[in-house]
Amino acid sequence: MQWRDELTRRFPKLTKLGPDCYVVGGAIRDLLLGREPADVDVACLDPLAAAKKIRDRVIRLGDEEHLSAYRVVDRDHVYDFAELLDHDLDADLARRDFTVNAMAIALADDALIDPHGGRRDVGLRLVRMVRASNFDDDPLRTLKGVRMAVKYGFEIQEETLEAIRSRAPRIRDVATERVTYELSVILSSGAFRRAVELLDRTGLAEALGLKVVEAQTDDLSLSASYALLVDDPRAYGEQWRWSEALIREVLTLQRLLKHHDRLALYDAGETIARQLPPLLGEEPLDWPDFAIKALLTGEEIASLTGIAPGKELGELKRRLVEAQVRGEVSTREDAVEFLRA
Repeated sequence: MQWRDELTRRFPKLTKLGPDCYVVGGAIRDLLLGREPADVDVACLDPLAAAKKIRDRVIRLGDEEHLSAYRVVDRDHVYDFAELLDHDLDADLARRDFTVNAMAIALADDALIDPHGGRRDVGLRLVRMVRASNFDDDPLRTLKGVRMAVKYGFEIQEETLEAIRSRAPRIRDVATERVTYELSVILSSGAFRRAVELLDRTGLAEALGLKVVEAQTDDLSLSASYALLVDDPRAYGEQWRWSEALIREVLTLQRLLKHHDRLALYDAGETIARQLPPLLGEEPLDWPDFAIKALLTGEEIASLTGIAPGKELGELKRRLVEAQVRGEVSTREDAVEFLRA
């Protein structure tokens, strides 16, 4: 493969960089897998200077204590720049998480640098650690190993799996936002059963307070996945800093699992209700018309019944909508008769 040509065709501003710059990590793995890289990581001696060769506007990633990289967004292309560890490429690659991420391309001479057998492991579709101690540098890497296996359909090498399992409890020491992001990718990859299997085998399910459950399908939404995996979505979501919208969706899906007649589905709303069928398997559902609105306005109901605006009027309007959802009322004339009754 002509690495430099393949990379610069996708990320044309790489041609502006000097000979001390190396493309590392995911872009190389993705090219070997026949996938289009979403962004490109560059390791170099002076990442800020390299980033400014592409564009003056540079985004600093991380904070004062934990600066991780500089980012440049150039139209549809994203370039991330980080400093070479100890200013040495071999040392840098040796400190990475998995062999398939520990490869580099020297832009100066178009060479693939692969000291840990990453290219072979891509061919074997294998997640293999560079060394176990690298998990201690950042315990989130244990969860990233599961994410890679689930996302790319890889196996986790047994020695790597054991190293993850022995360190699983340390995942609780990682910033909640980072853990929540990784889980969201894992559980949104359309491989739910594989995700649960690996989270269980690595001990990360227990460490993260997730249940180990059986499902009838892999194609679950993130909310549907959590509806099966979490006992108390409110408490869990607050602990792991979910959005309020995600907490509500998971709670609603758990209620629908217990009771999902036409009215319950209507109240949940179409966006949430349509996530339910994969959780139920082949059980048929009595779908409502989600577009239903009350056939009479509050003003019209007040005029017909003599009830003043307030709680009682609102409850009556709600009863009208329920009758429409159940199919008992379908026209304005039906609605008037319903109210008179």
